[in-house]
Amino acid sequence: MKNGLIISLLILVITIGCGKRETEVAPLLANLVGTWKLIEPDSSYAITLQFAYDTRNPPIDITPYLASGKSSVNEYSARMFATIDGTMQINEVVSTEKAGSPAAMQFEQDYFANLKTVARFESPTETQLRLYHGGPKPGVLVYKKVLTP
Repeated sequence: MKNGLIISLLILVITIGCGKRETEVAPLLANLVGTWKLIEPDSSYAITLQFAYDTRNPPIDITPYLASGKSSVNEYSARMFATIDGTMQINEVVSTEKAGSPAAMQFEQDYFANLKTVARFESPTETQLRLYHGGPKPGVLVYKKVLTP
């Protein structure tokens, strides 16, 4: 009888220990969630970038996000992955296909090319985000967080 009780308690402890656990996201990665507005290199267009957790793919070592936003002409979306050490990759950038002025279309083409080559990020403050990109013209995209009341 005593052995049966001990075995039952042991099974209960193992079962509870194997339960589904909530995934915690590091504060640096959690701060990415929200809407960001491009302020550099050119803020003449109202460019936005919004990050939301990809709930279908919970974070393990890499945190997946669904990114979306408004470019100079079109709306766009992408899949994005970030790690606590600041590495970032943006995949599958897709956009609507509206026409705009030649200047706006060129800006958008350059912006999307830069997004596709993002390699790392840093957030010096909770309201500033820098995305470092490679490609033919390496550089940085600087965003300011849009705070909602």
